[in-house]
Amino acid sequence: MSQLKNIISFALIAGIAVSGAAQSSQGQLSAAQQAIENARKATAPDARQTVFEIKAYNDNDGRLVVGGATSDSIARRAVAEALAEAGVDYADSIRLYPYDRWAQTRISAASHRGEGRHAAEMVTQSVLGTPLRLLEKGKEWWRVQTPDGYIAYVPSTSVVEKTDEEMRHWRESRRFIVTAPYQIRAYYTPTAKGLRDVVTDLVNGCIVTAAGGAPKVEQGMLNIELPDGRTGYVDINDVTPIEQWAAQNFDADRILDIAYSMEGTPYLWGGTSTKAIDCSGLAKVSYFANGIILMRDASQQALTGTRINASDWRTCRAGDLLFFGNARTGKVTHVAIYDRNGNYVHSSGRVKRNSVDPESESYLTTPFLHAVRIAGNEETPGIIRARNHPWFF
Repeated sequence: MSQLKNIISFALIAGIAVSGAAQSSQGQLSAAQQAIENARKATAPDARQTVFEIKAYNDNDGRLVVGGATSDSIARRAVAEALAEAGVDYADSIRLYPYDRWAQTRISAASHRGEGRHAAEMVTQSVLGTPLRLLEKGKEWWRVQTPDGYIAYVPSTSVVEKTDEEMRHWRESRRFIVTAPYQIRAYYTPTAKGLRDVVTDLVNGCIVTAAGGAPKVEQGMLNIELPDGRTGYVDINDVTPIEQWAAQNFDADRILDIAYSMEGTPYLWGGTSTKAIDCSGLAKVSYFANGIILMRDASQQALTGTRINASDWRTCRAGDLLFFGNARTGKVTHVAIYDRNGNYVHSSGRVKRNSVDPESESYLTTPFLHAVRIAGNEETPGIIRARNHPWFF
């Protein structure tokens, strides 16, 4: 009987020990999860801009592991610091996406999607020559980050991989950017103009290099090289040396000219080229023509620059961005580019003109929330001149 009591007592003690260990393990897991979430909120609140797929879990041996991946070294460091502050003992299995792998868009307008499949939502686009940070390289889809920070998936056939050294060489090369407002063509020879002589189409903002390293012009046609090595000829009047384009000062009329040149162009969700465009895409493309890189989405653009109250719209200047949306929640759903006298241009169904002035015949009743001024705010968060962007220069 005494022996039986001893066995029962040992079992109870062992059970309590196991239970205590489990509770301790669960407590550590919860602490780790909270620390990770705190780090995410502080350094990676916008999933459109930062991959933050870090999680804590117990492996088969009961060991606490913190693993997953992130695209931001600051976020990774913040996780380590938060875990240390919480006193969590863990095995580190976090993967940081590389900063020295690159791709470039090889077609006039490449569609980027929220997931690596054609049926997924198109969230943005990149035009030919755009430098892309290559995060993950799959067989059919590559996960990339655009110069404005947007992260999405692009078909592998739409891009070409570049080494860090190749990108350094590209930044130092003689480059030209398409500044023609309308779609143009590159031809196989300087004299070819036939329907079967086309190498590719090009749109405003596409970047090409001088074939052979030095600009060569024949009969008004510039010999160019595309990111994937193809060569062709374009009208010299349709392109501008990239350093000249990048040296521009703020020019509201340049921005508005490009926007108005797209009047009638169909609305396309995720579109950011002159072929078809959404509302924030119109703002991006128009500003990029002036050498300025804006954030991708209207809700992001609305948080940049100098804010102007909706009631003060008469103080707006040409080039200011107007934001519309839900008057009750303040959620931004639409953006337009202000011109003058209450008039603006925007993409809604198509690129068109309307007015923010309630007395105007072209006034729309969509709630006007506020405006922001980009001019004078270059190099503040969310607004950067291409000449100061390290991916371009």
